[in-house]
Amino acid sequence: MTGTDVIIVGGGVAGLSTAYQLSQRGVSVTLVERQQLGAGSTGQAAGLLGQVRKTASATRILVDGLKVVRELEAQTGQEIFVETGSLRLATTEARVEDTRNHVDLGAGSGLEVSLLATEETARLLPYMKSDDVILASHTASDGHILPHELTMSYAQIARKNGVKILQHRPVRDVIVEKSRARGVQTDQGPIYADQVVLACGPWAYLMAERVGQVLQTVGIEHVYLTTHPNGDYPIDRTSPAVRDYDGRIYSRPEAGGLIVGIYEDGPVLRDMAELDDDFEMSQMRAARDSPAVAHLLDSALHRFPFLENVKYSITQGIMTFTPNGSPLSGTIPGVDNLYHTAGFCGHGIVQSPAMGVIMAQLILNEPCTYDLSAIAADRYFGVPGFQERSDIDPKCAHTYSGHYGSAPR
Repeated sequence: MTGTDVIIVGGGVAGLSTAYQLSQRGVSVTLVERQQLGAGSTGQAAGLLGQVRKTASATRILVDGLKVVRELEAQTGQEIFVETGSLRLATTEARVEDTRNHVDLGAGSGLEVSLLATEETARLLPYMKSDDVILASHTASDGHILPHELTMSYAQIARKNGVKILQHRPVRDVIVEKSRARGVQTDQGPIYADQVVLACGPWAYLMAERVGQVLQTVGIEHVYLTTHPNGDYPIDRTSPAVRDYDGRIYSRPEAGGLIVGIYEDGPVLRDMAELDDDFEMSQMRAARDSPAVAHLLDSALHRFPFLENVKYSITQGIMTFTPNGSPLSGTIPGVDNLYHTAGFCGHGIVQSPAMGVIMAQLILNEPCTYDLSAIAADRYFGVPGFQERSDIDPKCAHTYSGHYGSAPR
């Protein structure tokens, strides 16, 4: 195939956001996806947006990303973000200080975050068990981004801007000549470009290995349940999202029901190399007797007792985690003009709007005002203990296990 300025491998939100931002800048882009758009982790995501993070830079990525989403909504006429607000629960004394700090972090970033007593929490979420909630923080401008709508909106505007999107086109290798990326090899022949972006989700580390690079990511199974709508237990679509760190669960409203997911201890890692071309993440089924599902049901029933009386389905997907919970975006020494963007640790949907801007700035060598050191793809380059899968995998699993859980002391 004849050349294009940039080839993007991966049709999830990371790749599509990058394509959208590059096309807005007049760049010729070809995006190649192994199945259909959003078929990987994107299609299995819950999309919770909790803007307050531990650093100002991480918070800004989410706040700025919401502005991009609002721009997409204006361009497409499609609702993408549902503003529900969110609650962060403190059910132990150890969690109370963490919750107060959360409010301070939000205020420092200009966000409206307030503390709620047990009674106020119960009023906001009458279907949730609240009598064990000592304190909660409430972020009014939080909510959730609808994964399908975000995916299709990126694609719609990108195509309008001239992006060529090739679906059902597996990429087998990156074409490298004289230590410089020149394109990709697909089942239907090569595609050449000046620059290549790998946005491959859980498969990211495998693509990096094909060019002799190490990307410190791992695929980790993740489960959540979705209740079926039930008139006896109505869930308002603007009910606040919930993060119950001590219970290791999160929740948000979904189509008249409720999504409840878990970050369990002892997660299951997936060797993506073992999955064949026919693998479809949407076809994954979690065993009802698996430890993750058992923990999910136990915690979910405790926090939302009405679940005992409604039907629900369970969704399983694969997340991509890094050793420290931050994405890996940018270049790695050894291959010029090859960019990575992966490892969003459960936040790919909500980080993608701003990450597309960052990737476009990096690719076009534009000034970038974000703290790139926190998300640099090469931050572990050559660092002992981060070069072998036997070292990387347990570090990523540990980060997943600690994503929710015991309060910091």
